[in-house]
Amino acid sequence: MPAALDNLPPLPADLFVIDAVVHALNLDPANIASRYGEQLWQMSYGLHCMMTPPDRHVPQATYMTDMAPETLVRTMFEESATRMVATHTLTLDSWFKDGFAARHKTEAMVRGWPSRVLGYVGVDPSGEKNAVLDDLEAQVAALPSAVGVKLYPHQMDPYRPWRTDGEVASAVIARAQALGLKSVAIHKALPNGSVPLAPYRIGEAFETAADNFPGMAFEIVPSGMAFIEETALAISRFPNVYANLETTTALLWQAPGRFEAALALLMQWGGPEKLLWGTGCTVTPPQHLIELMWAFAFSAQTQDRHGIPPTTDAAKRMILGENYSRMLGLTTATLAAAQAGDAFDTGAPLKAPWSIWTAA
Repeated sequence: MPAALDNLPPLPADLFVIDAVVHALNLDPANIASRYGEQLWQMSYGLHCMMTPPDRHVPQATYMTDMAPETLVRTMFEESATRMVATHTLTLDSWFKDGFAARHKTEAMVRGWPSRVLGYVGVDPSGEKNAVLDDLEAQVAALPSAVGVKLYPHQMDPYRPWRTDGEVASAVIARAQALGLKSVAIHKALPNGSVPLAPYRIGEAFETAADNFPGMAFEIVPSGMAFIEETALAISRFPNVYANLETTTALLWQAPGRFEAALALLMQWGGPEKLLWGTGCTVTPPQHLIELMWAFAFSAQTQDRHGIPPTTDAAKRMILGENYSRMLGLTTATLAAAQAGDAFDTGAPLKAPWSIWTAA
């Protein structure tokens, strides 16, 4: 049964929440590029309705549109306790004409709100190596503050998977590291429609790449939706591999027992230090998930089964923001100081979920 949202404890005033994945998606039907895009377009609204409390559903006519970067930024910082976000340029070019979350949106969000938004560039390793590297360099030149690169595991029409330890991907990771990027976020676990499942596993190629580039962080995105044991073992064995909980956090409301089981296995093997908070907003609004996470506690049965201690406030602070900042070589204190007096540092009460989007 879904979790109850009443009588949740208040959040600490100094809680620094970093959402490691948000997207200003282009769900305008005119953006669909193939039958695979049609599937993912339909799946997107289905996921929203399934994973969001009914009183917080966005009307379909509003949801299935091209979301403006400013709308997403205001949604995150005026409707939730989120203090910072990372937004990813997506390269789902076989699905959508602009890749689903276009490069110009990432650039607009980072340039417009530099103390609040971190940017990931996005490239397609299934392409020709020199062209892919040129694309990477051009995006970083246009956004020199970028902190990471986002990769998807294959393209369609025709089906084109690639290996994380292959020639092109290895060249991308090496060049990204040389350009000063800190993290490689690779979409895993959740297939994008009726497509082969194999590229979404963790597997040998991913782990070999993580071992080959110990100075680069690797994010498994979204962790906990599938291949949970592979993910847990990867974060336990490789110091530079992190579990990004994008979308999985929606289970805090939709299927809290399923969330507890996933988190327990990740905590058993990797500990709280290897988990990154992420909502994937706009899948669901973020505030109730933050509140549920702060209220979260493992049952005694789960603790006994997995041999894990109770989840402390200190561990929750790690997951909600401290781990991500540390992964990038930053601290939440430094990030908070940079936000003092900015447009969202007003102390105003939070607005209702989606009120900014529906008004826009």
